[in-house]
Amino acid sequence: MLGMMVGNLTSSPKSGDGSAAVAAAYADDCRISGAVAIKDNGLEMADTGAVVVLLPRRVTPDKKEAPGLIMPKTFVALDNPTIGAIHDAGGAVVRADADGKFNLLVDQGLDFRLLVISKGQLSSGRQLSEQQSAMLEKWFAPAEKLIRDNDFLWREVSSSDDEVDLGYLTFE
Repeated sequence: MLGMMVGNLTSSPKSGDGSAAVAAAYADDCRISGAVAIKDNGLEMADTGAVVVLLPRRVTPDKKEAPGLIMPKTFVALDNPTIGAIHDAGGAVVRADADGKFNLLVDQGLDFRLLVISKGQLSSGRQLSEQQSAMLEKWFAPAEKLIRDNDFLWREVSSSDDEVDLGYLTFE
């Protein structure tokens, strides 16, 4: 009896068992991808470690989160309550990899605000608009600390398809 139980738990799924269930679980998801780069003396280089934040537009969080946990220089990858709260609300947070690439998985059919905070590009003097500040103040306290000395990009994104490729997002 014990052998049968262990065998059922450790054997690979029969055709049609596992793959259909996995496909169904991700059927209504959207993969949002792109790459972050900085321009330095006319050359484009990957912005390794840039932070990509996707906030759902029509969600108001229960409480404000600590921005320091997702800032490029102080990013905490594991056991991060700020990332957890954004994920629970339907958004996502990732860091750009060594090639500047990022992938986010969210529910399909939602509208988001994408905030990319550069790790390699210092502030260009760009300031948050009143609307951007008001939206970020719903999520973070204080919101301006989130971008602090780093340049940022702001964009509206819709997850209406299975995949959305944002292409190269370049800081100049």
